[in-house]
Amino acid sequence: MMSFSDLKAKFLQALAKQSISEDEESVSVLWQNDWVRILAVRDSETPEKWRIEIEVSLPSELMLKTHLQSTANNHSSVEVKRFVQDLIKHLEYLLRLGDEGLTLGVMSRDGLWTAYLELDDPPPDRLFKALIPPSV
Repeated sequence: MMSFSDLKAKFLQALAKQSISEDEESVSVLWQNDWVRILAVRDSETPEKWRIEIEVSLPSELMLKTHLQSTANNHSSVEVKRFVQDLIKHLEYLLRLGDEGLTLGVMSRDGLWTAYLELDDPPPDRLFKALIPPSV
């Protein structure tokens, strides 16, 4: 599991590497797993600002079917319950990000949810602690 200090260090490294003179958006992946991707983004239109973006992929029907098939074709109640619990953890994670001041959004009907925060200065440690996703 990643610590908030690791995430903060990766964020600061990404900002140092991202050129502010580029004509395109600069994106650095700070962390990623099957459910969550955390990005540092610098936009060419406002190079003095940057964003932290979080993408949460909720299970699509295909993903759910694949998961259930991987449980040895035995859709046990325990496996389904665990999958639902993981889904709830990630929805609560999104709500927690909203409580920390990030803007929540939906990117697609297939279940890609987002949270982002535009920044002028590096965020406080409190925010990096909130960005740590649930472990599954």
